[in-house]
Amino acid sequence: MSKIAQISSKSKESILKKLENYYCDKEFSRTPSIDPVEHICTTEDMLSELKQKMSDNRYIVEESTQDKLEEKINEIASSYGYTKLIYPQNLNLNLEKINAEQKICFDKNIEELRSEVFHSDFSIIHARVGVSSHGVALVLSSKEQPRMLSLAPKLCIVLLKKENIVKSLSEALNLAKKENENLPSNILFIAGPSRTADIELITVFGVHGPQQAHIIIY
Repeated sequence: MSKIAQISSKSKESILKKLENYYCDKEFSRTPSIDPVEHICTTEDMLSELKQKMSDNRYIVEESTQDKLEEKINEIASSYGYTKLIYPQNLNLNLEKINAEQKICFDKNIEELRSEVFHSDFSIIHARVGVSSHGVALVLSSKEQPRMLSLAPKLCIVLLKKENIVKSLSEALNLAKKENENLPSNILFIAGPSRTADIELITVFGVHGPQQAHIIIY
């Protein structure tokens, strides 16, 4: 690095540090999001509502147990003939049990993995919660689980624990706020496969993302 570049880098760091130290909004107070709609559901009702509304949103809803997740994933991938997998760093599954010719971990910058990301058949991601009122999955984008995992492959398999089902969007957002110092800058509410419609109102799937979306509730 040249001397000029070093000086410029140090100046930038100094300015950013000063801004961080001096900026303080004393009148700011964090308040929870409020849902104007009252949702009255038991835990069992929420699961049924979630499955129904996710099916309405064109998710293919699957159920499994934690010890058979790899088996269920193999069943889904083989039904499409897909063999190229891309997965997040925090997948926490036994990769040896997943039948795929190619298994790529998304552990580098997108520029270093562009070809692998856009030429993978399917991805596996974790949803933080499922929202029963809307039939959507809340996915937090992070360095360990980049946003592109839910956008680039033809098939996206979403994993959701049964105990992580909430009634409303506001409850999901409040949970994300509580678990993170700041609300994550990139939050995805995934409502099934990608879809769009032209001026003739013909719905087309897979134009801006996965053609198929499976959610495994376990």
